[in-house]
Amino acid sequence: MSSIAQKLEPEKPAQKNFSSRKTYRPFATVALIGVDGSGKSSIAKALLESGLVPMKYIYMGANIDSSNIALPTSRLAHKWKVYRHKKSLMHLGKNVPSKVTLHGLEHRIDRRGMLGGFLRLLRRVSEEMYRQLVSWLYQIRGDVVLYDRHFLFDACPSPTDGVKYRFTEQVHHWFLRNLYPRPGLAILLDAPAEVLYARKKEVPVEYLERARLDLTQKSCYARKFVIVDTTKPFDEVVEVVNKLIVDYCTNSAHEVATKKNH
Repeated sequence: MSSIAQKLEPEKPAQKNFSSRKTYRPFATVALIGVDGSGKSSIAKALLESGLVPMKYIYMGANIDSSNIALPTSRLAHKWKVYRHKKSLMHLGKNVPSKVTLHGLEHRIDRRGMLGGFLRLLRRVSEEMYRQLVSWLYQIRGDVVLYDRHFLFDACPSPTDGVKYRFTEQVHHWFLRNLYPRPGLAILLDAPAEVLYARKKEVPVEYLERARLDLTQKSCYARKFVIVDTTKPFDEVVEVVNKLIVDYCTNSAHEVATKKNH
């Protein structure tokens, strides 16, 4: 067990021991959210290695390149998009990198017609439900499911957003808001836009600032919502997040037990 785990639970031996699974809240889910550069994947890896809570990891974002679980149809669609993007670059006489990523291209102008929009909606909903089914399977087995990103926070606009979306997008938003399970705990990993930009330098500072402020307005998409400052040293941030997860799982388990006793 890492030094972080020893600080939180010094009385336990330095090894993973999940024999106390039943003390944790049943069907617990935790979503790490934040804009690019917030450290979601790195912190998720550290949490899984700490072994404080029996966890399973699922990437819950739209980027197939980063997905550890995805439908074969989604991977095929992704390969087709990569192929078309390469052809477009060649046609324009631009350099084609050895590895083409579509990350960030989701912000391009959508020129699909009605049929294309419905096909995209079907593909997105199918992929979202597939990952949710895998999540339910993990939860039934007694694991806490750790989400890297979450569709509700990535795909749904904030409740105060006044933008007019196309019909298929409105249907997708309704589906996520009304039918898609919300994470029990959402942890927003946040930092000033300038700090986030310095870590990756992939997205303009202005976009990062708008995106991080937008995420703070989506607290209703989780049963519990917490903001964590990631400008602190990495180990300190992991320790804070670890404690939030342990407190959420154990306190919720106590609440469930109390209700059963009454």
